[in-house]
Amino acid sequence: MLDGSNYEAFKEFERDGFNRVAFEYDRSTAQVTSQVNEVILDAVGIGYGWRLLDVACGTGRLSAAAVRRQAIVTGLDYAENMVTIARKRCPEAEFHTGDAENLPFESDQFDAVICSLGLLHFPNPEQAIAEAFRVLRSGGYYAFTCWTPPARNPFMSLILGSIQAKGTMKLNLPPGPPLFRFGEEAECERVLSAKGFTSVSIAELPVVWFFSTPEDVMPNTIATSARLGPMLAMQSEEQRHNIESAIIAGARSYATDGGIEIPASVVLSVACKP
Repeated sequence: MLDGSNYEAFKEFERDGFNRVAFEYDRSTAQVTSQVNEVILDAVGIGYGWRLLDVACGTGRLSAAAVRRQAIVTGLDYAENMVTIARKRCPEAEFHTGDAENLPFESDQFDAVICSLGLLHFPNPEQAIAEAFRVLRSGGYYAFTCWTPPARNPFMSLILGSIQAKGTMKLNLPPGPPLFRFGEEAECERVLSAKGFTSVSIAELPVVWFFSTPEDVMPNTIATSARLGPMLAMQSEEQRHNIESAIIAGARSYATDGGIEIPASVVLSVACKP
């Protein structure tokens, strides 16, 4: 958990960043992460009449997939612009602007809670997990996904590796929790068990980032990330040029007949409230 001043600074940074990129995020990153939406819903058994809470719902693509299964869906996100898009995409669901670490819901209310790629954006992910446990009914399921670390994630390796090699990571940005903490199976199992969950299962799921050309990778990624844009803006002009050149060169190795296809992966953790 982050301390007081870092806690608030990181929270504000994330909220403001995702408000800024919400519409481009929906066009790009949300389409990539949607590749595992059905697997997540299968993992918690979502079907007709299930009461589902989608935490860090973003622009509502996962919520909409659950509604198509005739679930009763509630979504929550800290960024108002994300919630606005979600409401337009899926008017059948109920969406709230709110805090994953202080859920505005009664205890024992939902049959399932999901959080796709949200934990890495919370200053206190353990508290978010505890809140998910609280609002779940006994026998309900919780699932979350997080990115795997660069060693198992070519897309993250390309982007972050290029910044590390050609620029600097020592920047005046609000510090956050370790980005790939929950990309490790043992850590997921440890934290879920510590918060009272049982029957923990972990799986690694592949996704693919699609781009038309190698030159599209960097501007597209910047436009959809709350943190990458500010990271690159703080580099020198020469560093930004070298980073972009490295990303373009690396992306060329993923060329296919249909464009650029860069593999990545997420860890899916699923557990039950006894």
